Amino acid sequence: MLSTMQDIPLSLTRILEYGSSVHGQTQVITWHSANPGNEREETTFADIGARAAAFAHALHDTLGITGDERVGSLMWNCAEHLEVLFGTACKGAVFTPLNKQLMNDQIRHIINHAEVRVIVADCRLAEQLAQVLEGVDCVRAVVFTGVGKPSTALPGNVEIYSYEQLLDGRSTVYDWPVLDEHTAAALCYSTGTTGAPKGVLYSHRALYLEGMQLRSSDSLCVTHGETFLCCIPIYHVLSWGVPFAAWMTGTPLVLPDADVSPATLAKIIAATSPRVAHGVPTIWIQLFVHYLKNPPERMTLTEIFAGGSPVPPQLIKSWEERYGVDVVHVWGMAETTTVGTVARPPSGASGEARWAYRISQGRFPASLEYRVVNDGHVVNTTDRNAGEIQVRGNLVTGSYYHSPASEDGGAAHEFRGKDVEDADSKFTADGWLRTGDVGFVTEDGFLTVEDRARDVIRSGGEWIYSVQLENLIMANPVVLECAVIGYPDKQWVERPLAVTVLAADISPTIETAERLRNGMRSELPSWMLPEYWTFVKSIDKTSVGKFDKKDLRAHLAEGEYNIIRLKGPGEAQRLDAGEEDGED
Repeated sequence: MLSTMQDIPLSLTRILEYGSSVHGQTQVITWHSANPGNEREETTFADIGARAAAFAHALHDTLGITGDERVGSLMWNCAEHLEVLFGTACKGAVFTPLNKQLMNDQIRHIINHAEVRVIVADCRLAEQLAQVLEGVDCVRAVVFTGVGKPSTALPGNVEIYSYEQLLDGRSTVYDWPVLDEHTAAALCYSTGTTGAPKGVLYSHRALYLEGMQLRSSDSLCVTHGETFLCCIPIYHVLSWGVPFAAWMTGTPLVLPDADVSPATLAKIIAATSPRVAHGVPTIWIQLFVHYLKNPPERMTLTEIFAGGSPVPPQLIKSWEERYGVDVVHVWGMAETTTVGTVARPPSGASGEARWAYRISQGRFPASLEYRVVNDGHVVNTTDRNAGEIQVRGNLVTGSYYHSPASEDGGAAHEFRGKDVEDADSKFTADGWLRTGDVGFVTEDGFLTVEDRARDVIRSGGEWIYSVQLENLIMANPVVLECAVIGYPDKQWVERPLAVTVLAADISPTIETAERLRNGMRSELPSWMLPEYWTFVKSIDKTSVGKFDKKDLRAHLAEGEYNIIRLKGPGEAQRLDAGEEDGED
């Protein structure tokens, strides 16, 4: 027996129309730090909706976008970026944000793979775009936002437009098509450190459901009237879907444009009084250090959602103790339509039990099925058995986008000299996504990620989780950042190497390394503690703010690190610095 319920498509069009009318006066602030004295640019949901309609007319009438062609963006978080997102997707085309933090050849590959026809770009990125477009034939037009057109010449026969001139005089009402809810709305690319970027096509239905889920009190609780500071870029899986939830609820948004430096974020928070924010952990580490030297007059933030890489427990503790701000750990990936788990402790949890929930990756929602697989077998989660985390659900992609351009002879059939594949191995035969994360799930559904599968250090037949070591090392107040990678060892095959950034007044000596290791002895067995250390000025990050461990391994392979070696497992005495790498 079928139900009597109506079947109305779940689409971004409904979100846009609802938010632009019911919550039309809700404010969106873009903060332009490059314009001292005139940083704050204000608009409303209604104005963004009107300009999205004008942009849709421009796509059809001037830029020749008539079907599900891809429209790219190379921009920071700003009001115009939302206009392009909504105008493109609601028209029936596919919004394809380009991550400016990637290498140029990665961006070029994405453009070719997606067969992007039009790119809307910030004029400040014109020089980068010109380099990217060398060797690209699919792009017909580039639309620059900002004042005027940049002087940088673009290769080929690409037509250049000014965004404001393109919208000027156009109708702000658009007869949006009724789209099947399974129609693709956006195409985002995962930014792994190996291989070609892989495309995930999000349906209107998935993005609608994601917006609904983010409103839940068990999720991000995007709420009417509570201003949300969006530090996750739109090119990172659509700013985690927060704009869609905001349009549903009337949540004011603050967009930091190109500058998320600690000093600028402190100004934005002081001027706009957001209650909630999201961003990668690095941002909140740097802002906390800034506040230590430049204390805020008042703190309006009550919650910070941090993800993209593991959140150090010390960061959670520091923000809570000093400012009363809850740093909430979240986990997700491009393949899961971003936010998967959220670390909100169960009602009634207190003391150490509550803390254990807070430092986990969080609880799985009903929309996301999960299992833990070890050596090819599904293990019982009630015993906290570790293994690879696998997921499936309505918000999980069932495959990566197979582009005709990736086939033999296509513009995207190769990447860095290797054939492009669809990465089918990321999915099991019975339809589960292999996340590549190793961890366990408690009986009440809370996930703890112990490491990425490729980052687990396999020492003498045992596993050492790099994230666990990083968190303990970064809990020491003399450490600013730490990334742990595997170091070749003749006896144990592999041992941990702690690549560490120290506070400015701390000497990078063997004694410092010894003190840091001794500080972990009460937390871990001695065989897990790193005997290899190197002190650096900074640690490179990936485009999503994670420690770039592929880059760290490359520096190690090139012999660029000054390795300090302490006593290892089973050794009776400490070794001095300067020994030949890998000698025991």
